[in-house]
Amino acid sequence: MTDEVRRYTNRLVFELRLRDVPGEVIGDAVAQVESHVADTGESPESAFGRPRDYARSWAAPRHPVRRWPLYLANGALGFGFGCLLILGILGAARNEEVAWGLSPVIAIVVGALGLIAYAVLVVVIAAGRITDPRKGL
Repeated sequence: MTDEVRRYTNRLVFELRLRDVPGEVIGDAVAQVESHVADTGESPESAFGRPRDYARSWAAPRHPVRRWPLYLANGALGFGFGCLLILGILGAARNEEVAWGLSPVIAIVVGALGLIAYAVLVVVIAAGRITDPRKGL
């Protein structure tokens, strides 16, 4: 792959990401550009136009998405696990039970594991993976 094709596909991926295009669709678009250029020897710019314009043809019409309930639930979950962890630490320092009769050790373990699982889940959901349809990866 030449530098020209690499630059074009990088800009195309950037433009498609800005339009919230799924990773599988991005992989299809990149594969189409690379295959066409390899078969014809034509430059990607002359075959497909500017990356921004070509990205528009792949992007679905945008409708406003109401994500505030998801953000609210997401924040509440992280806040809850964080509070449980802090209550467990404070209970251990004072050598007394945490709220709801939990021992401080249980509160610390559940709070810490909950925060770790929450962080992993946020990272996994946020990272839309680009797959190459030619390789199935």
